[in-house]
Amino acid sequence: MRVELLDEIGWTAISLIASPTLWLALLVSWVIGIRRVKRERGLFRSRTHGKRSDVLETLLPGLLVGLVLSVVSGWFGLTVTPQYALLLLGLSSVLLLIGVVRLNLPLWPIVLLGLTGWFVMDSRLDSIRAVEPKMILLLATLTLVAECLLVWWRGQRRLSPSLVVSKRGRFIGGLSANKLWLLPLLVFVPGDVLETWWPRYSFPELVPVVLWLPIGFSFLFTGKLPKELMRPLVQGRLITSLVAVLLTVLTYVTGQAEWLYGIVLLLVLHILLHQRVKRLNRAQTPLFLNGTRGAVILGTLPDKPAAEMGLIPGEAIYKVNGEKVDSEASFYEAIQKHKPYLRLEVMNHNGDIRFAQRAFYEQDHHELGILFVNEPVHGRTKVRSLH
Repeated sequence: MRVELLDEIGWTAISLIASPTLWLALLVSWVIGIRRVKRERGLFRSRTHGKRSDVLETLLPGLLVGLVLSVVSGWFGLTVTPQYALLLLGLSSVLLLIGVVRLNLPLWPIVLLGLTGWFVMDSRLDSIRAVEPKMILLLATLTLVAECLLVWWRGQRRLSPSLVVSKRGRFIGGLSANKLWLLPLLVFVPGDVLETWWPRYSFPELVPVVLWLPIGFSFLFTGKLPKELMRPLVQGRLITSLVAVLLTVLTYVTGQAEWLYGIVLLLVLHILLHQRVKRLNRAQTPLFLNGTRGAVILGTLPDKPAAEMGLIPGEAIYKVNGEKVDSEASFYEAIQKHKPYLRLEVMNHNGDIRFAQRAFYEQDHHELGILFVNEPVHGRTKVRSLH
């Protein structure tokens, strides 16, 4: 019994560190961080966070969520064939290599494997069809729940300020969420299949392994504040998760494999609900646009005076010591006139005004650490169009 337990722990540990999606996702997140820092410096001359923060964001939140959901998968005995697990990881790796963060949804390879198993009559795919429908639906449900939790928990944390070009050719600001998480999920694979691959080793009846599944979330907030759009974004994922739970329960209760076709419905529902929020966002008047409200704040740098003064993205600096400002240039001129003490009139997107004040020292950042909506600092920096 003790030897068998050690064998199970050993194979689980191997799957934990030898998964290609683990190291590939960490590499991709490092590249995402490099590109983000390069873009922010090209647009604003400063970066909001270091590259390491993207790697930590990829690993730590998903690890915590994965630990919780692995208890559920272990309780229900989520079992797949080794071939299915390898194909799932392989397709997930392909999605990572494509480089589009929003495509990293485990439901995509799950649906693709399901369609392949249904419509491609090849004996080599018997290992895919051997996975029970209720197990596939349980796997889809757990990954959707994980995405819902991660978007709710981390979706609006550490957003990256960005600039886009409107249809009229004006630069408008936006807050970009481009997050990649890794979900470690415990599943079981039949040991007898593994013995046919490695006859020198003996395996228990069910071998616990960990699948590292990448989950991506990408959204550009331009028309509303992130906290206002996160609610419909999370609600859409919650609805999809609840439908997945219903399909899984029906499959367990009735034992009918036909409920498995519902995974296609889940994917379509997920896409439609996400696109609905994107249309809602783009239908609004751009929030981060200089005008009558003053110089609009797009972001603040950590550990700078602006952060200490409580300035937040979406607010606009209306006056500096009684002098009206409407752009980054006029704001800079005003703070040079009114050293060493600044009194800012700050207007939120509802038109309410509050006051923020502090002493201004020579060692302070000349703009208090505020990122404004303006033309890119470096003209060669690519700015995408808002369609």
